[in-house]
Amino acid sequence: MLLYSRSFEWLVLAFVVRGLKEFGEPTRKALIMDLAPDNCKAGMFGLYYLIRDVFVSVAAFGGAFLWQISPETNFVVAFLFGLVGTIGFALFGREIRNGLPMGSAG
Repeated sequence: MLLYSRSFEWLVLAFVVRGLKEFGEPTRKALIMDLAPDNCKAGMFGLYYLIRDVFVSVAAFGGAFLWQISPETNFVVAFLFGLVGTIGFALFGREIRNGLPMGSAG
């Protein structure tokens, strides 16, 4: 959306859509804590964010490289990675209830 925003109104809409991802933030944090063993919840929470931030930092260098090609290339590649991740989750993701993957004995 940001790539094709040609007016202030479309730019505002793009940032509103981007902000919608924040609705999942409390759920994601609760899921991390729910799946972590009781004796090391804080450590697992920190480890999750360490791993995530390492990937985000490395991806920033990739984004800088793509931006040198063109800003459009950067946006399109980011969109494609998001699309692949969404499709991958839709095909292979599993719902988790009570700390166990669906179908697991517990």
